[in-house]
Amino acid sequence: MDKMTKVGILGAAALIGAGLAALSEEKIREFVKERVEAGSLSKEEGKILVEDLVNETKKQRLNLEKNVVEKIRGTVLKADKELSNLEDRIDELKIQELESELEKMKSLRKTAKRDKV
Repeated sequence: MDKMTKVGILGAAALIGAGLAALSEEKIREFVKERVEAGSLSKEEGKILVEDLVNETKKQRLNLEKNVVEKIRGTVLKADKELSNLEDRIDELKIQELESELEKMKSLRKTAKRDKV
């Protein structure tokens, strides 16, 4: 996998996390606003609750992003290693094929020399 693809995957994971956090913060604010309007919370309590919940959501999002990035990085490293192993195996097979062709050519040359004699 090339570097641009890797960067693209990691960037997409970060954008998804940021989008989820923005959505969560909006929902938290809506929920707390409804509680304040219903009289379940004072405005000050609502403000504190929003800050606490938003901060906790941000922490969880960062942890999620970190875990996703680590998993993606591990998968990419594993894929790179497997690709490298496959490239090595292909090179070995090409060498064997070329050696076989060379032996056939040598054999044909020997046969041609014998037929001339």
